[in-house]
Amino acid sequence: MRGVPQGGESSAGHPSIAIVSTHFGRVPVWLPAFMRSCRENPDITWLIYTDIHVDGPVPPNVHLKSMRLEEFNTRCSDTLGVRVNVQSTFLKKLSDLKPAYGLVFADELRSFDFWAYSELDVIWGDIRYFMTDGLLADHDLLSASHYKLCGHFTLWRNIDRMNRMFEIVPDARQIMADPRHFRLDERPFTRQLLLDAEKASASYPRIYWEPLLTMSAEYQRALPNGPGGNLWWCRGKTYDAECHELMYLHFHKLKKHMSAINFGYEDSPSSFMINRNGVHCRRGTDLNDRTPL
Repeated sequence: MRGVPQGGESSAGHPSIAIVSTHFGRVPVWLPAFMRSCRENPDITWLIYTDIHVDGPVPPNVHLKSMRLEEFNTRCSDTLGVRVNVQSTFLKKLSDLKPAYGLVFADELRSFDFWAYSELDVIWGDIRYFMTDGLLADHDLLSASHYKLCGHFTLWRNIDRMNRMFEIVPDARQIMADPRHFRLDERPFTRQLLLDAEKASASYPRIYWEPLLTMSAEYQRALPNGPGGNLWWCRGKTYDAECHELMYLHFHKLKKHMSAINFGYEDSPSSFMINRNGVHCRRGTDLNDRTPL
């Protein structure tokens, strides 16, 4: 199920949005493409807490916050009152901490109306076309997945009640301290929200999660090799292999095969394709000869 909210135009003075990611370890091969897609969303801010060094220019709306994993663990422990000890050999545990980022990074997020947790294995499309002013005004919680929270884009109204919403999950802080991986940012949190919806409480958040705004894991697994399996970024918009516009491309089931990109941080291609091999633009042309429209 995919859908585009009505009224994709955004107006001046719209609510501010910060997208928060944490990344420790290797520099992803596709990072220049990630940065290129962020640059075309100039009124969205990215806060990336990381120990990587980017060897090239970074868009002005992307802020790389230097942080070692040990510093991240300390900050989470101090904020949550439990001992958090994410290991460099088991970084998927980071996903259990994401729901608390509104508290952990509260100082940096203070000036924003909304914040989202996300990942770096994403190529962004036209975020404001999907996250309209009207949707933001009418909702406290917005997810890009169909009736569930997702680790690659769940957007929260930046108020204390919403930043503490993870506390509805029983023993949430103990889950965050447990070295095992529970996918707290998605499954347990979603289950509790669905259970609480039956209570019809006045404190229950206004949630928008009906349409699927990106690709599912199943869709990625079914993509063929060759031209029919290409995904596209073109002039600030993202498209699946059938040329349906999406808010972004989350390619977590493709990335383990990716080994190449043929442009760098200094380049500004107007389009590029993403597939199991990597990210590629057509050099020597205006890059507009394969427009998926």
